[in-house]
This record gives sequence, C-alpha cells and structure tokens, in this order.
Amino acid sequence: MKYFQFFIISIFCLAICSCKKTIDLYPESNLNTGTFYSTYGEIQAGVSGCYSSMRNPQLREWQLTELRSDNSWMGVTGSTNSFNRDLSDLDQFIPATTHAGLYSYWQDSYNNIRNCNVVLQKLGVSYDASSGTIGLANITTPVSDVDRKQFAGEALFIRAHHYFNLVRLFGGVFLIDRTITPTESLVINRSSAADIYKFIEADLKAASVYLSNLKYTQLILPANIANLGKTNAWAAKALLGKVYLTQNKKTEAITQLQDVITNSGYSLQASYANVFSIFTEMNSEILFAVRYKAGGLGQGS
Repeated sequence: MKYFQFFIISIFCLAICSCKKTIDLYPESNLNTGTFYSTYGEIQAGVSGCYSSMRNPQLREWQLTELRSDNSWMGVTGSTNSFNRDLSDLDQFIPATTHAGLYSYWQDSYNNIRNCNVVLQKLGVSYDASSGTIGLANITTPVSDVDRKQFAGEALFIRAHHYFNLVRLFGGVFLIDRTITPTESLVINRSSAADIYKFIEADLKAASVYLSNLKYTQLILPANIANLGKTNAWAAKALLGKVYLTQNKKTEAITQLQDVITNSGYSLQASYANVFSIFTEMNSEILFAVRYKAGGLGQGS
C-alpha cells in the first residue's frame, strides 16, 4: 500500500512539474512562417502572396475614396437596403464605427502588411525609427544579394502603398514594422501621421535602391516581359514623389518625379483610351498596377 501511495504521489508531482512550460511547436504537417521561406522559391511565393493580397483592400477602396468625391454619385440615398445604406453613409461622411466597409478595408490592409512584414523579416530587413532608415542584417536563406534586394524592394513598396492609403484615410495609424503577437498588439498605440509618413518614405527610398531600374523599353523585351507586372525602382520613385507632394514637400518631389520623367522610359500614351484598353495592358503610361485574372466574375471582372 505504501508503494502504491508513493507511486500516486510521484505521478502527481510529475504532472505538476510538467505543466510549468507551454509546449508550442510548429506543426510539421502544415506550412507555417517558422519553417517556410527557407528557399528562393518559398520567398518568391511569399512575395507573390503580397501582390495577390493587394486586391482585397481594393474591393472596398473605391467606397472610401471615389464614392465620397465629386467623381461619383450615390443615386439611392433613401434606400433601406443594408448594402446601399452602407454606401450612402460613406457618401455622406456619416459611417458608424461598426461600418462593415471600414472594418473590411482596415483588416485587409493590415493583413497584407503582415504578409509583407513576414517576408521582410525572413530577408533580414528592419526599420530604424530613430534614423528613419531601412537596414539589412545577415541571413542564412540561400538567395543571392541581387534577388534578396529585389524581393525586399517589392515587399517594401507594397507595405508603403498600404500605409500611404491608410494614413490619408485615417491619419495616424498603428505602425507595425515586424510580425507581432496578439498580446503585443493590445499595447501598441497609434503613431502620429508624421511618423507614418517617415516610415513610408524610408520604405520607398530603400525600395528605389533595391529594385530593378530597367527602362520601360527594356522591360517589354521578350527576355524581361515576365517582370512587367512587378514593381520597380521607377514605380517606387513615382510613389515617393506622390508621398512628398501630399506633404507639400515640393522640392523633394521634383527630384524624384523628374528622374522618372527623364530616365525611366515610361511616357504618356497617344490617346486617353489607350491607357485603359485591354489591347494595351501595362502600357508605357502604367508605372504600376494591381493586376487581376481575366474573367467576368468577382475580382476578375
């Protein structure tokens, strides 16, 4: 009996002691951020995911921008239909804090910011808030320096794109420059609009250095045509110029935009119709576009 009691007590003590640490392992049967991004192909897939997820915020973006401008008109302001009611509230600048469109746009934007942050961390990219610069740390992932910078530049451009839209719509938002846990997210405060613009500028300055600077006339050659839909140094400089103009930094904007005009190989089309023609997609007037699969339904419409 004493042996039996000792055995029970031993098991109880073992159970208590074994619960002191949480076992949190990456699942081996699923793809996950802990074990993925270890090859060139996996990083390329991650960057492609960042491009793909740019489409989601655009499902709502026109409602928060064009709908509220003089470029469009809400024709059913008295409708009781919930979807029309949401549109009307945006059009009249009276959306509730629970507005589905605002929630979706915010969530989709930050979801893709997270996608970019995951890729950038795996590439050793970090943001120094004190100096407002982007840095590169040593990594073990087997990619060349050229490929690493190209991937980083693409993710930086996409992250800056989202933050530029967010800061113009909401002012100071949450500056998330790395992957964070749910617990960490609870104690992060909103940054000032000035700090967000500083962050955007850092991303785009680095992207304009890291990305390919092939001229448009070179991009349309058969050897390079596969890269035509990707962002490049000229798109980064053009967006940076727009960011400067938004802040009334005209001198800085002129430097970036004049460089694009003079050296990029991009140019205006002969007619306005050509810009949006299905026969001249990704023409010389399109510095960057979020691309969609052809089709008549959903995001391909």
